[in-house]
Amino acid sequence: MKKVIEEVKTCPQGGIEINGEYYDESSPYLREILDLIRKIENDGRKLESQPLIRKEEPKDCLTAYFERWAHKRDAPALVSTNVVIWSWIGSFLGIALLCYIHYEICLAYTQNLIFIVGSFGAQAVLLFAAPKAPLAQPWNAVVGNGVSAFAGICAWHLVGDGGIMWLAGALAVSIAIVFMHWTNSLHPPGGATALIAVMEMNRVHELSFLYILFPAVFASMAHVAVALFVNNLSSDKLRSYPMTWKPFKWM
Repeated sequence: MKKVIEEVKTCPQGGIEINGEYYDESSPYLREILDLIRKIENDGRKLESQPLIRKEEPKDCLTAYFERWAHKRDAPALVSTNVVIWSWIGSFLGIALLCYIHYEICLAYTQNLIFIVGSFGAQAVLLFAAPKAPLAQPWNAVVGNGVSAFAGICAWHLVGDGGIMWLAGALAVSIAIVFMHWTNSLHPPGGATALIAVMEMNRVHELSFLYILFPAVFASMAHVAVALFVNNLSSDKLRSYPMTWKPFKWM
């Protein structure tokens, strides 16, 4: 049922409230709604004597800060059984492939190569349970993991190898986030990939900068390949993958 917009308020933390419900700046069509409301007001077709968009009264800093902790939206509805099944199939096949290459090829036939670390479990959640998410796209998965591995190895060589592990861990994750921002490749598992690089894992330390390729880049590419294959087998058009191949708008 369509709702009548009775009141719109701008919020100090960004976004707006429409009829008491909060919408952040990432909400779809938010800009179009605001433009339409302003056009209606400018044309004189107001539904009330007061402007529809009202500025929120200024509040003290402490009150405004804690208001940002408030509940803003309802939890998403449970997904369909079809989504659950395809998420299971994709994650099973993706991790099975990486584990097979890791245990049956890398560990069996090489001195120190690896093809899976803990962060790929988190990557599987994005690729197969949320394939439409911006952070799950191929560029994010491959480049985000790659630059994070580079950040982690750099942090290990700079301070971790000298025994300052707490600083190495903090630098690894924070620098990885900076690199992902710079390359427009934010990918949450990348933080774990960076942190793993500085933990007490001799096999990773022996790999050094080769860790960027094995497993960060090459395993991510294999994982994305499985996501491309499995996600597009579903008859659900909303499950098509990827949403974009282009990391920047100018491309």
